Amino acid sequence: MKLSILTILSLLTAGLVRAQTQPTDLTLPGDLRTLIQQANTNYPVLKQQQQLIQAGEVRVDIARTAMRPQVNLNGSYTYITPVPSVTFPINGTEAVLKLAPNNNINGNVSVGQTIYDFGRTDAAIKQAADNVQILRRNFELTQQTIGYQVAAAYYGIGYLQQAIIVQDSVIRTAGANVRLLSQRLQNGDALPYDVLTQQVRVKASTNRKIELQNQLERQIAQLTFLTGNANIDISQAAQQFKLGMTTAAVSLFDVNGQLQSAAAGNKEVLLAQDRVKAAETDILVTNKAGMPNFGFSGTAGYKNGYPLNVEQLRSNVAAGVALTIPLYAGKRYQLQNQAAQLNLNASRYAVETANAQLRQNIALLNADIRSNQTRLANLETQVLQSRQALDIANARLRNGVITNVELQSAETGVEEAELGRLTFQYQLLLNQLELKRLLGESL
Repeated sequence: MKLSILTILSLLTAGLVRAQTQPTDLTLPGDLRTLIQQANTNYPVLKQQQQLIQAGEVRVDIARTAMRPQVNLNGSYTYITPVPSVTFPINGTEAVLKLAPNNNINGNVSVGQTIYDFGRTDAAIKQAADNVQILRRNFELTQQTIGYQVAAAYYGIGYLQQAIIVQDSVIRTAGANVRLLSQRLQNGDALPYDVLTQQVRVKASTNRKIELQNQLERQIAQLTFLTGNANIDISQAAQQFKLGMTTAAVSLFDVNGQLQSAAAGNKEVLLAQDRVKAAETDILVTNKAGMPNFGFSGTAGYKNGYPLNVEQLRSNVAAGVALTIPLYAGKRYQLQNQAAQLNLNASRYAVETANAQLRQNIALLNADIRSNQTRLANLETQVLQSRQALDIANARLRNGVITNVELQSAETGVEEAELGRLTFQYQLLLNQLELKRLLGESL
Protein backbone atom coordinates (compact mmCIF):
# COMPACT_ATOMS: atom_id res chain seq x y z
CA MET A 1 0.00 0.00 0.00
CA LYS A 2 1.53 3.23 -1.15
CA LEU A 3 1.09 6.03 1.39
CA SER A 4 1.89 9.66 0.70
CA ILE A 5 3.95 11.28 3.45
CA LEU A 6 2.33 14.65 2.77
CA THR A 7 -1.12 13.09 3.06
CA ILE A 8 -0.21 11.52 6.38
CA LEU A 9 1.21 14.71 7.82
CA SER A 10 -1.67 16.89 6.62
CA LEU A 11 -3.69 15.32 9.44
CA LEU A 12 -1.60 17.25 11.89
CA THR A 13 -2.64 20.67 10.60
CA ALA A 14 -6.22 19.85 9.64
CA GLY A 15 -7.39 19.50 13.25
CA LEU A 16 -9.24 16.62 14.82
CA VAL A 17 -10.75 13.90 12.68
CA ARG A 18 -14.53 14.30 12.42
CA ALA A 19 -15.53 11.19 14.28
CA GLN A 20 -17.32 9.79 17.29
CA THR A 21 -16.79 6.85 19.61
CA GLN A 22 -18.21 5.18 22.65
CA PRO A 23 -16.81 6.34 26.00
CA THR A 24 -13.18 5.30 26.46
CA ASP A 25 -10.77 5.33 29.34
CA LEU A 26 -8.25 7.61 27.65
CA THR A 27 -6.35 9.37 30.42
CA LEU A 28 -4.41 12.53 29.64
CA PRO A 29 -0.82 12.70 30.87
CA GLY A 30 0.14 15.30 33.44
CA ASP A 31 2.37 17.32 31.10
CA LEU A 32 -0.47 17.59 28.56
CA ARG A 33 -2.88 18.78 31.26
CA THR A 34 -0.30 21.41 32.22
CA LEU A 35 -0.12 22.62 28.61
CA ILE A 36 -3.93 22.83 28.43
CA GLN A 37 -4.00 24.87 31.64
CA GLN A 38 -1.40 27.21 30.18
CA ALA A 39 -3.53 27.63 27.05
CA ASN A 40 -6.59 28.41 29.17
CA THR A 41 -4.57 31.05 31.03
CA ASN A 42 -2.62 32.64 28.18
CA TYR A 43 -4.65 32.31 24.98
CA PRO A 44 -5.71 35.88 23.96
CA VAL A 45 -9.12 34.92 22.55
CA LEU A 46 -10.13 33.43 25.91
CA LYS A 47 -9.04 36.62 27.67
CA GLN A 48 -11.11 38.64 25.20
CA GLN A 49 -14.19 36.50 25.80
CA GLN A 50 -13.77 36.78 29.57
CA GLN A 51 -13.87 40.55 29.22
CA LEU A 52 -17.01 40.29 27.08
CA ILE A 53 -18.66 38.15 29.76
CA GLN A 54 -17.83 40.75 32.41
CA ALA A 55 -19.24 43.47 30.16
CA GLY A 56 -22.42 41.43 29.72
CA GLU A 57 -22.79 41.03 33.48
CA VAL A 58 -22.49 44.80 33.83
CA ARG A 59 -25.29 45.17 31.27
CA VAL A 60 -27.49 43.01 33.50
CA ASP A 61 -26.84 45.43 36.36
CA ILE A 62 -27.58 48.33 34.02
CA ALA A 63 -30.95 46.80 33.13
CA ARG A 64 -31.80 46.50 36.84
CA THR A 65 -31.26 50.24 37.36
CA ALA A 66 -34.38 51.03 35.33
CA MET A 67 -36.52 50.57 38.47
CA ARG A 68 -34.24 52.61 40.70
CA PRO A 69 -34.65 56.34 41.39
CA GLN A 70 -32.78 58.94 39.40
CA VAL A 71 -31.65 62.03 41.29
CA ASN A 72 -30.36 65.11 39.47
CA LEU A 73 -29.08 68.52 40.51
CA ASN A 74 -30.47 71.11 38.09
CA GLY A 75 -29.68 74.78 37.66
CA SER A 76 -30.59 77.36 35.02
CA TYR A 77 -30.26 81.08 34.38
CA THR A 78 -32.09 83.00 31.65
CA TYR A 79 -32.04 86.74 30.94
CA ILE A 80 -35.24 88.10 29.34
CA THR A 81 -36.01 91.60 28.11
CA PRO A 82 -38.47 93.15 27.82
CA VAL A 83 -40.66 91.54 30.42
CA PRO A 84 -44.38 92.17 30.97
CA SER A 85 -45.07 94.95 33.50
CA VAL A 86 -47.89 97.10 34.87
CA THR A 87 -47.62 100.88 35.50
CA PHE A 88 -49.84 102.57 38.09
CA PRO A 89 -49.66 105.86 40.08
CA ILE A 90 -48.55 105.86 43.68
CA ASN A 91 -48.43 109.21 45.60
CA GLY A 92 -48.30 111.16 42.38
CA THR A 93 -45.62 109.05 40.81
CA GLU A 94 -45.84 106.15 38.41
CA ALA A 95 -44.69 102.84 39.72
CA VAL A 96 -43.76 99.88 37.55
CA LEU A 97 -44.68 96.39 38.67
CA LYS A 98 -42.88 93.59 36.78
CA LEU A 99 -44.91 90.50 36.10
CA ALA A 100 -41.75 88.49 35.33
CA PRO A 101 -38.07 88.99 36.22
CA ASN A 102 -35.36 89.89 33.73
CA ASN A 103 -33.01 87.45 35.48
CA ASN A 104 -34.68 84.08 35.73
CA ILE A 105 -32.98 81.74 38.20
CA ASN A 106 -34.00 78.17 38.95
CA GLY A 107 -32.07 75.60 41.00
CA ASN A 108 -33.45 72.32 42.31
CA VAL A 109 -32.90 68.67 43.02
CA SER A 110 -35.16 66.42 40.98
CA VAL A 111 -36.14 62.83 41.69
CA GLY A 112 -37.73 60.45 39.22
CA GLN A 113 -38.58 56.78 39.57
CA THR A 114 -40.62 54.26 37.67
CA ILE A 115 -43.21 52.79 39.98
CA TYR A 116 -44.50 50.11 37.62
CA ASP A 117 -43.71 49.40 33.97
CA PHE A 118 -45.80 46.25 33.45
CA GLY A 119 -42.81 43.89 33.18
CA ARG A 120 -40.58 45.82 30.77
CA THR A 121 -37.65 46.01 33.18
CA ASP A 122 -37.90 42.33 34.10
CA ALA A 123 -37.88 41.42 30.41
CA ALA A 124 -34.83 43.61 29.78
CA ILE A 125 -33.00 41.98 32.70
CA LYS A 126 -33.81 38.52 31.37
CA GLN A 127 -32.64 39.55 27.90
CA ALA A 128 -29.31 40.77 29.25
CA ALA A 129 -28.91 37.58 31.32
CA ASP A 130 -29.59 35.40 28.26
CA ASN A 131 -26.93 37.29 26.32
CA VAL A 132 -24.45 36.61 29.13
CA GLN A 133 -25.31 32.91 28.97
CA ILE A 134 -24.55 32.89 25.25
CA LEU A 135 -21.21 34.60 25.92
CA ARG A 136 -20.39 32.01 28.59
CA ARG A 137 -21.32 29.16 26.27
CA ASN A 138 -19.10 30.64 23.56
CA PHE A 139 -16.29 30.84 26.12
CA GLU A 140 -16.79 27.19 27.06
CA LEU A 141 -16.81 26.21 23.38
CA THR A 142 -13.62 28.16 22.66
CA GLN A 143 -11.95 26.78 25.77
CA GLN A 144 -12.89 23.25 24.74
CA THR A 145 -11.67 23.80 21.17
CA ILE A 146 -8.34 25.18 22.36
CA GLY A 147 -7.90 22.24 24.73
CA TYR A 148 -8.42 19.72 21.96
CA GLN A 149 -6.13 21.63 19.62
CA VAL A 150 -3.43 21.45 22.28
CA ALA A 151 -4.04 17.72 22.72
CA ALA A 152 -3.98 17.10 18.96
CA ALA A 153 -0.72 19.04 18.62
CA TYR A 154 0.82 17.23 21.60
CA TYR A 155 -0.05 13.77 20.31
CA GLY A 156 0.94 14.92 16.81
CA ILE A 157 4.39 15.69 18.17
CA GLY A 158 4.55 12.21 19.68
CA TYR A 159 3.43 10.71 16.38
CA LEU A 160 6.12 12.60 14.47
CA GLN A 161 8.78 11.62 16.98
CA GLN A 162 7.82 7.97 16.49
CA ALA A 163 7.81 8.43 12.71
CA ILE A 164 11.31 9.90 12.87
CA ILE A 165 12.45 6.84 14.84
CA VAL A 166 11.09 4.64 12.02
CA GLN A 167 12.82 6.79 9.43
CA ASP A 168 16.12 6.60 11.32
CA SER A 169 15.86 2.81 11.20
CA VAL A 170 15.34 2.96 7.43
CA ILE A 171 18.37 5.26 7.06
CA ARG A 172 20.54 2.96 9.15
CA THR A 173 19.54 -0.09 7.11
CA ALA A 174 20.11 1.69 3.80
CA GLY A 175 23.46 3.06 5.05
CA ALA A 176 24.61 -0.42 6.04
CA ASN A 177 23.69 -1.68 2.59
CA VAL A 178 25.73 1.14 1.02
CA ARG A 179 28.78 0.08 2.99
CA LEU A 180 28.23 -3.57 2.09
CA LEU A 181 27.82 -2.84 -1.60
CA SER A 182 30.86 -0.55 -1.54
CA GLN A 183 32.95 -3.47 -0.26
CA ARG A 184 31.55 -5.71 -2.95
CA LEU A 185 32.32 -3.09 -5.57
CA GLN A 186 35.96 -3.14 -4.47
CA ASN A 187 35.90 -6.96 -4.75
CA GLY A 188 34.30 -6.82 -8.17
CA ASP A 189 31.02 -8.41 -7.01
CA ALA A 190 28.85 -5.29 -7.51
CA LEU A 191 28.38 -2.48 -9.99
CA PRO A 192 28.83 1.26 -9.31
CA TYR A 193 25.15 1.60 -10.17
CA ASP A 194 24.26 -0.70 -7.28
CA VAL A 195 26.10 1.53 -4.84
CA LEU A 196 24.61 4.67 -6.37
CA THR A 197 21.10 3.24 -6.11
CA GLN A 198 21.51 2.60 -2.40
CA GLN A 199 23.04 6.05 -1.87
CA VAL A 200 19.95 7.55 -3.53
CA ARG A 201 17.88 5.44 -1.15
CA VAL A 202 19.75 6.95 1.82
CA LYS A 203 19.31 10.49 0.50
CA ALA A 204 15.58 9.97 -0.15
CA SER A 205 15.06 8.59 3.35
CA THR A 206 17.05 11.50 4.77
CA ASN A 207 14.83 13.95 2.90
CA ARG A 208 11.75 12.27 4.36
CA LYS A 209 13.26 12.61 7.81
CA ILE A 210 13.88 16.31 7.16
CA GLU A 211 10.24 16.62 6.13
CA LEU A 212 9.15 14.93 9.35
CA GLN A 213 11.41 17.20 11.40
CA ASN A 214 9.94 20.24 9.65
CA GLN A 215 6.42 19.07 10.52
CA LEU A 216 7.59 18.50 14.10
CA GLU A 217 8.90 22.06 14.35
CA ARG A 218 5.60 23.37 12.98
CA GLN A 219 3.66 21.42 15.59
CA ILE A 220 5.90 22.77 18.34
CA ALA A 221 5.32 26.30 17.01
CA GLN A 222 1.55 25.65 17.03
CA LEU A 223 1.71 24.37 20.60
CA THR A 224 3.78 27.40 21.64
CA PHE A 225 1.22 29.73 20.09
CA LEU A 226 -1.69 28.02 21.87
CA THR A 227 -0.05 27.84 25.29
CA GLY A 228 2.03 31.02 25.25
CA ASN A 229 4.95 28.93 26.56
CA ALA A 230 8.15 29.14 24.56
CA ASN A 231 9.78 26.31 26.56
CA ILE A 232 7.20 23.55 26.35
CA ASP A 233 8.12 20.12 27.66
CA ILE A 234 7.67 17.48 24.92
CA SER A 235 10.17 14.96 26.26
CA GLN A 236 7.40 12.47 27.07
CA ALA A 237 5.24 13.08 23.99
CA ALA A 238 6.41 10.00 22.06
CA GLN A 239 5.99 7.74 25.07
CA GLN A 240 2.56 9.18 25.87
CA PHE A 241 1.54 8.72 22.23
CA LYS A 242 2.42 5.02 22.43
CA LEU A 243 0.66 4.72 25.79
CA GLY A 244 -2.45 6.56 24.61
CA MET A 245 -2.95 4.38 21.56
CA THR A 246 -2.80 1.16 23.60
CA THR A 247 -4.68 1.95 26.84
CA ALA A 248 -8.18 2.69 25.51
CA ALA A 249 -10.26 0.64 23.13
CA VAL A 250 -12.19 2.48 20.42
CA SER A 251 -15.66 1.19 19.56
CA LEU A 252 -18.50 2.32 17.35
CA PHE A 253 -21.06 4.79 18.66
CA ASP A 254 -24.74 3.81 18.83
CA VAL A 255 -26.22 6.59 16.69
CA ASN A 256 -29.83 5.70 17.40
CA GLY A 257 -29.50 4.71 21.05
CA GLN A 258 -27.15 7.34 22.45
CA LEU A 259 -27.54 10.37 20.20
CA GLN A 260 -29.76 12.13 22.74
CA SER A 261 -27.16 11.75 25.50
CA ALA A 262 -24.48 13.06 23.16
CA ALA A 263 -26.62 16.08 22.24
CA ALA A 264 -27.22 16.81 25.95
CA GLY A 265 -23.54 17.63 26.40
CA ASN A 266 -22.48 18.81 22.97
CA LYS A 267 -21.35 22.44 23.15
CA GLU A 268 -22.60 23.40 19.69
CA VAL A 269 -26.07 22.01 20.40
CA LEU A 270 -26.20 23.71 23.80
CA LEU A 271 -25.15 27.01 22.24
CA ALA A 272 -27.93 26.73 19.66
CA GLN A 273 -30.43 25.98 22.44
CA ASP A 274 -29.25 29.03 24.41
CA ARG A 275 -29.85 31.16 21.35
CA VAL A 276 -33.41 29.85 21.15
CA LYS A 277 -33.99 30.94 24.76
CA ALA A 278 -32.55 34.37 23.96
CA ALA A 279 -34.82 34.66 20.92
CA GLU A 280 -37.85 33.79 23.06
CA THR A 281 -36.84 36.53 25.50
CA ASP A 282 -36.53 38.98 22.60
CA ILE A 283 -40.19 38.32 21.79
CA LEU A 284 -41.06 38.99 25.43
CA VAL A 285 -39.16 42.29 25.27
CA THR A 286 -40.94 43.40 22.09
CA ASN A 287 -44.32 42.49 23.61
CA LYS A 288 -43.56 44.66 26.63
CA ALA A 289 -42.27 47.59 24.56
CA GLY A 290 -45.74 49.05 24.02
CA MET A 291 -46.88 48.71 27.64
CA PRO A 292 -47.77 51.75 29.80
CA ASN A 293 -45.36 53.32 32.24
CA PHE A 294 -46.36 54.64 35.67
CA GLY A 295 -43.82 56.80 37.46
CA PHE A 296 -43.16 59.39 40.15
CA SER A 297 -41.31 62.68 39.79
CA GLY A 298 -40.52 65.50 42.20
CA THR A 299 -38.33 68.58 42.58
CA ALA A 300 -37.16 70.73 45.50
CA GLY A 301 -35.15 73.94 45.19
CA TYR A 302 -35.28 77.69 44.69
CA LYS A 303 -36.47 79.94 41.88
CA ASN A 304 -37.72 83.47 41.28
CA GLY A 305 -40.56 84.86 39.24
CA TYR A 306 -43.28 84.67 41.86
CA PRO A 307 -45.57 87.73 42.13
CA LEU A 308 -45.48 90.25 43.65
CA ASN A 309 -41.70 90.37 44.04
CA VAL A 310 -40.56 88.53 40.95
CA GLU A 311 -36.84 88.99 41.66
CA GLN A 312 -36.93 87.26 45.04
CA LEU A 313 -35.74 83.63 45.24
CA ARG A 314 -38.23 81.42 46.96
CA SER A 315 -38.35 77.75 47.84
CA ASN A 316 -39.92 75.60 45.17
CA VAL A 317 -41.28 72.09 45.77
CA ALA A 318 -43.26 69.96 43.31
CA ALA A 319 -44.25 66.28 43.29
CA GLY A 320 -46.55 64.14 41.25
CA VAL A 321 -47.14 60.93 39.34
CA ALA A 322 -47.52 60.34 35.63
CA LEU A 323 -49.02 57.56 33.53
CA THR A 324 -47.90 57.15 29.93
CA ILE A 325 -49.93 54.86 27.66
CA PRO A 326 -48.65 54.38 24.09
CA LEU A 327 -51.54 54.52 21.64
CA TYR A 328 -49.97 54.50 18.19
CA ALA A 329 -46.38 54.09 16.98
CA GLY A 330 -46.79 53.43 13.26
CA LYS A 331 -46.88 49.60 13.67
CA ARG A 332 -43.39 49.74 15.16
CA TYR A 333 -44.15 47.28 17.95
CA GLN A 334 -45.94 44.86 15.64
CA LEU A 335 -43.03 44.88 13.19
CA GLN A 336 -40.51 44.39 16.00
CA ASN A 337 -42.50 41.43 17.26
CA GLN A 338 -42.66 39.97 13.76
CA ALA A 339 -38.88 40.28 13.35
CA ALA A 340 -38.32 38.67 16.76
CA GLN A 341 -40.61 35.76 15.85
CA LEU A 342 -38.72 35.17 12.61
CA ASN A 343 -35.45 35.21 14.53
CA LEU A 344 -36.87 32.63 16.95
CA ASN A 345 -37.87 30.38 14.05
CA ALA A 346 -34.36 30.66 12.63
CA SER A 347 -32.85 29.80 16.01
CA ARG A 348 -35.01 26.69 16.27
CA TYR A 349 -33.86 25.59 12.85
CA ALA A 350 -30.28 26.14 14.02
CA VAL A 351 -30.87 23.61 16.83
CA GLU A 352 -32.13 21.11 14.28
CA THR A 353 -29.06 21.77 12.15
CA ALA A 354 -26.72 21.27 15.11
CA ASN A 355 -28.37 17.95 15.96
CA ALA A 356 -28.24 16.85 12.34
CA GLN A 357 -24.56 17.76 12.12
CA LEU A 358 -23.89 15.82 15.31
CA ARG A 359 -25.60 12.75 13.86
CA GLN A 360 -23.64 13.16 10.62
CA ASN A 361 -20.33 13.49 12.46
CA ILE A 362 -21.09 10.35 14.46
CA ALA A 363 -21.96 8.40 11.31
CA LEU A 364 -18.80 9.62 9.56
CA LEU A 365 -16.69 8.66 12.55
CA ASN A 366 -18.19 5.21 12.75
CA ALA A 367 -17.12 4.73 9.14
CA ASP A 368 -13.64 6.07 9.95
CA ILE A 369 -13.28 3.78 12.97
CA ARG A 370 -14.28 0.69 11.00
CA SER A 371 -11.92 1.63 8.21
CA ASN A 372 -8.99 2.54 10.47
CA GLN A 373 -9.33 -0.54 12.65
CA THR A 374 -9.58 -2.87 9.66
CA ARG A 375 -6.61 -1.31 7.90
CA LEU A 376 -4.61 -1.28 11.13
CA ALA A 377 -5.27 -4.99 11.61
CA ASN A 378 -4.19 -5.63 8.03
CA LEU A 379 -1.08 -3.53 8.52
CA GLU A 380 -0.02 -5.60 11.53
CA THR A 381 0.28 -8.56 9.19
CA GLN A 382 1.94 -6.40 6.55
CA VAL A 383 4.51 -5.10 9.05
CA LEU A 384 5.40 -8.66 10.07
CA GLN A 385 5.65 -9.77 6.44
CA SER A 386 7.72 -6.73 5.38
CA ARG A 387 10.21 -7.23 8.23
CA GLN A 388 10.65 -10.86 7.34
CA ALA A 389 11.02 -9.91 3.67
CA LEU A 390 13.70 -7.37 4.58
CA ASP A 391 15.56 -9.93 6.70
CA ILE A 392 15.54 -12.36 3.77
CA ALA A 393 16.63 -9.59 1.40
CA ASN A 394 19.55 -8.65 3.64
CA ALA A 395 20.60 -12.30 3.91
CA ARG A 396 20.44 -12.66 0.14
CA LEU A 397 22.42 -9.43 -0.21
CA ARG A 398 25.18 -10.81 1.99
CA ASN A 399 25.22 -13.91 -0.18
CA GLY A 400 25.18 -11.85 -3.37
CA VAL A 401 21.99 -13.35 -4.78
CA ILE A 402 19.65 -10.35 -4.85
CA THR A 403 19.09 -7.41 -7.18
CA ASN A 404 18.97 -3.80 -6.08
CA VAL A 405 15.34 -3.57 -7.16
CA GLU A 406 14.40 -6.42 -4.83
CA LEU A 407 16.37 -4.93 -1.96
CA GLN A 408 14.85 -1.46 -2.41
CA SER A 409 11.36 -2.99 -2.62
CA ALA A 410 11.92 -4.78 0.69
CA GLU A 411 13.17 -1.60 2.39
CA THR A 412 10.27 0.43 1.00
CA GLY A 413 7.78 -2.15 2.23
CA VAL A 414 9.02 -1.88 5.81
CA GLU A 415 8.94 1.92 5.76
CA GLU A 416 5.44 2.13 4.33
CA ALA A 417 4.06 -0.50 6.70
CA GLU A 418 5.58 1.09 9.81
CA LEU A 419 4.48 4.63 8.89
CA GLY A 420 1.04 3.40 7.87
CA ARG A 421 0.54 1.64 11.19
CA LEU A 422 1.60 4.77 13.08
CA THR A 423 -0.81 6.84 11.02
CA PHE A 424 -3.84 4.67 11.72
CA GLN A 425 -2.92 4.45 15.40
CA TYR A 426 -2.75 8.24 15.46
CA GLN A 427 -6.15 8.55 13.80
CA LEU A 428 -7.74 6.19 16.31
CA LEU A 429 -6.19 8.20 19.13
CA LEU A 430 -7.76 11.33 17.65
CA ASN A 431 -11.08 9.44 17.54
CA GLN A 432 -10.90 9.04 21.30
CA LEU A 433 -10.24 12.75 21.74
CA GLU A 434 -13.10 13.58 19.41
CA LEU A 435 -15.43 11.48 21.54
CA LYS A 436 -14.70 13.65 24.54
CA ARG A 437 -15.20 16.81 22.48
CA LEU A 438 -18.56 15.77 21.04
CA LEU A 439 -19.79 14.68 24.45
CA GLY A 440 -18.89 18.09 25.83
CA GLU A 441 -16.09 16.92 28.10
CA SER A 442 -13.36 19.40 28.96
CA LEU A 443 -9.77 18.23 28.90
